[in-house]
Amino acid sequence: MVDYDAAVAAVQDPNADPILLAKIAYENPEFGANVAVNPRCYPGLKRWIAEFGDDRARETLAQYGFTAEAFGGPVQDQKPTAQAAQQPAAKQAQQPAAQAAFEEPVATNPYGFTAEQALTTTDQMQIAQIAQYAPELRACIARNPNTYPALIEWLGQLGDPAINAALASRQ
Repeated sequence: MVDYDAAVAAVQDPNADPILLAKIAYENPEFGANVAVNPRCYPGLKRWIAEFGDDRARETLAQYGFTAEAFGGPVQDQKPTAQAAQQPAAKQAQQPAAQAAFEEPVATNPYGFTAEQALTTTDQMQIAQIAQYAPELRACIARNPNTYPALIEWLGQLGDPAINAALASRQ
């Protein structure tokens, strides 16, 4: 948990770590408005705050034109693709995790992010956006040598075999 003094300092720091800002917004909703106006607050975090933040945070974002509806409505769980539904579970279990990690994922996000972008971009904000909006491309982000350390750490905590194999290949 981020302590109060560290949270106050981080939301006022124009160079704050975006992942720390997300953690602060999640753990301390009263800081949501302050996180939302920080220049390092990425669009996915603003969307999350616009949907789940307290009234003050949602009002602050609305003044800047950010609402949950402006970003495609409420966050919803992604439905499995038809290809994944047709593949038998036994066949999925037989597929080695390392092999699955390096197969080109099918980009299913509505934002137009591609596997090539996830593997090659050097733009840290774009990397954060891909991680937020295109979970199917997270293994590619894990392989991108430009992915920042805090995101690498977060990806490692997800427990996804494909991401873990991609992270292991970085060493």
